[in-house]
Amino acid sequence: MAALVAVPSPGITADSLFQIETYLAALVETAELVPQEQEREFLAEFQQALSTAVEQRDRVGQYMAHLETQAAFAKAEIERLRQRKGAYERAFERVEQYVLNTIEFLGADSRGARRKLEGNTVTFSARACPPSIEIVDESAVPSEFKTLTIRLPASTWEQVLDSLDIEPRAEILRQVQRAECEVSKSGIKTALDAGASVPGAVLSTGKLSLRRS
Repeated sequence: MAALVAVPSPGITADSLFQIETYLAALVETAELVPQEQEREFLAEFQQALSTAVEQRDRVGQYMAHLETQAAFAKAEIERLRQRKGAYERAFERVEQYVLNTIEFLGADSRGARRKLEGNTVTFSARACPPSIEIVDESAVPSEFKTLTIRLPASTWEQVLDSLDIEPRAEILRQVQRAECEVSKSGIKTALDAGASVPGAVLSTGKLSLRRS
């Protein structure tokens, strides 16, 4: 856990600027581990320093810009690594098939067994796989062997359920493997702005968003 860094507020020096930046960086790594009482102490020092020092404001703004850049980089890196992972997997499958083709090309040995490819540190051999299913025409497969995933408004789903008798309704609910519900905040906002009442939702006001320029 990062120790709390005391930030002197009256005299702003290079050391104090470094101290608050160091603590902010540590806070990113250990935010969930910082005791609440330490966070309150730091917040008080932070507010006082930010209220009295122009240099602190610049440094905090620069640090926030750095965090935004790092978050964007991480997002791009995740996508790059996802594509890289796919490329490696496809390359592995191709090389694996090349080796199997070579073993098949060599044919059987004098005992009728598949030949092995032996190196100094690795040996390639082929073995029969257990029977597996290969779908050659998905449209021809009976629906009883398929699972359908659809997205529709929750109100439509409730109408469908309400139109069923008790037993069919219970059976459908029993077969639901995973239900995900996504609330449309924009739709609720439109309804509330129009004067409608939406149970379970309120229009929250008084919040502030930070803008840097």
